[in-house]
Amino acid sequence: MNGNLPGLSPLAARVHGSALALAPVLLLCSTIAFIYEGGINDGVVGGTIGVWSTFALGIGFVGLFRTLEPASPRLMPVLLPVAVIAFTAGAMFNVQAMYLAAYGNDLLTDITEGGAADIAPIGVFAFLPWGLLAPLTFVLTGLLLWRTRTAPKSTAALLVLGGLLFVASRPERIEPLALAADATLILALVPLGWSLATGRHPTPRTASAPA
Repeated sequence: MNGNLPGLSPLAARVHGSALALAPVLLLCSTIAFIYEGGINDGVVGGTIGVWSTFALGIGFVGLFRTLEPASPRLMPVLLPVAVIAFTAGAMFNVQAMYLAAYGNDLLTDITEGGAADIAPIGVFAFLPWGLLAPLTFVLTGLLLWRTRTAPKSTAALLVLGGLLFVASRPERIEPLALAADATLILALVPLGWSLATGRHPTPRTASAPA
């Protein structure tokens, strides 16, 4: 339905929705730049655009979760922190990609095998397991949308698939899968972002949605 969203002013809805729609497009641009530079997770331009994509993802998902809270009030306090940590870690991994392009080695390897190896056990936890939370956020959000019926099932399924393709492609740097993951996330998040920006509240289609 049209109108103001719970907890969001019209301006806030436009900001959050626009960010949610823009985020996967930036992610795809980042991947393309990586491929032209040196490969997935290796490049200055790709890393820079990737950082921007994490900013947009964070802003977008905060707005999306605020509108979903009435449908799942007990899960949101858990899922929102997971998403914030996920996209913060995503920014770090993109900076690491810039480090790899500049120095020929990634920061995590330098921490574990280089001059900081004596303190590696603590340094590793700046990156792990937080990098896995981004695809987990996509998958859990897709399942939540499906379960609460707050988005078309096709959109929810695409978001789950995008998360699975993301985790399958990024760590192993499989370029075709990474492109497929980004395209899938575009198909899922752009309609969600548009609905949010235009004030179309994702309300449950049943009288009482499960928490």
